[in-house]
Amino acid sequence: MTLLAFVAETEIEHQILKARGGALSGDALLRRMADADLFIPSTGEVQTDGSGFSPVLVDQGGAPFVAVFTAMSRQPKDMAPYMMQMNGRQFFRRLPAGYGVMVNPGYDAQILVPPHGMAAFKQDHARPVAGTADPG
Repeated sequence: MTLLAFVAETEIEHQILKARGGALSGDALLRRMADADLFIPSTGEVQTDGSGFSPVLVDQGGAPFVAVFTAMSRQPKDMAPYMMQMNGRQFFRRLPAGYGVMVNPGYDAQILVPPHGMAAFKQDHARPVAGTADPG
């Protein structure tokens, strides 16, 4: 399978290229992705309350990965008829245990975050930031 060339269209995509070039760590990139808007293909029509959402899953080494894009224009037309836009942090929080994330599948700058990586990321973000805990 030939991967599509990746030319950055959004700020988060510029961050992906920085990480790809070694100027940004994978953890820092994931933190920035949590602040970005993500576009998640859905095979079901997504209602305003989120019902109907049915993500596109990709099997990678026996593990399920949810396909996610960093720009609306990246989703192949034949992948799914619908798309949901969501803040990365909200998406990551709602991702069930046991699922990984495949960012920009089909592009030469695709990113795989395995299920255990997502679990560790979610656990890290559940902890209070040092120095911000209530002293009382």
